[in-house]
Amino acid sequence: MDADALVNYRPVSNLSVLSKTLERLVSRQLESHLSFCDLLPRHQSAYRKGHSTETALVKVCSDLITSMDNGCHDLLALLDLSSAFDTVDREILIERLSRSYAVRGEVLEWIRNYVTRRSFKFIVRYNGSESMKRSLLYGVPQGSVLGPLLFILYRLLLTSVA
Repeated sequence: MDADALVNYRPVSNLSVLSKTLERLVSRQLESHLSFCDLLPRHQSAYRKGHSTETALVKVCSDLITSMDNGCHDLLALLDLSSAFDTVDREILIERLSRSYAVRGEVLEWIRNYVTRRSFKFIVRYNGSESMKRSLLYGVPQGSVLGPLLFILYRLLLTSVA
């Protein structure tokens, strides 16, 4: 394996039971706030209870069939978001949480600390050397409870413009 191939390995959060419990509590409170204020995207299928890739596929097929029945032509663009969690600019995320979703005060500061004070160490040895500990500059934690919700909120404003 060459060094370039190691770039494709992304650290997944290995959290303690206490951390996961705290994440669940924050995630539930944030989802409750977003639902109460009707801020969650109606057609968001990923990372939501009662939604799946199947519900997304049914929606897309239904829209395409309706469009064809009306004599229209549609264009479907598909994006590969396999590394999407790695692209989140944390400062933009914090600003959007504050401005667009009314998350403020101690909750906003907790989320800021949650996403910014992270480092990782690959447990990979290559040619007798081991990787170093580094700070993560972008992204939200993958493999966590709160990371997917934060990603949805980060990219939501991108889709609402279209």
